[in-house]
Amino acid sequence: MQSLPFQKIQHSITAQDHQPTPDSCILSMVVGQLKADDDQVLGFHQTFLLKSFQGAWVCTNEVFRLALHN
Repeated sequence: MQSLPFQKIQHSITAQDHQPTPDSCILSMVVGQLKADDDQVLGFHQTFLLKSFQGAWVCTNEVFRLALHN
C-alpha cells in the first residue's frame, strides 16, 4: 500500500446490488465514485463473490474497474 502513488483517497458508494447464488454464495456489485489526492472524481464498479466458509464470509473472487471513457 505504501508504494501506491497517492497520499489520500475518498470513496462514495452510490448503488449496490446483492444476489444469492445456487451454491449458497452471495454475488455483490458496488458502484461508486472515488477521488485520489487532487485528481478528478472517477466512477468505479466492483463485484465480489462471497462464500460462507467455516462460519465466516470469504471473498473468493473480486473484479474492480474504473469507469474511464475516451
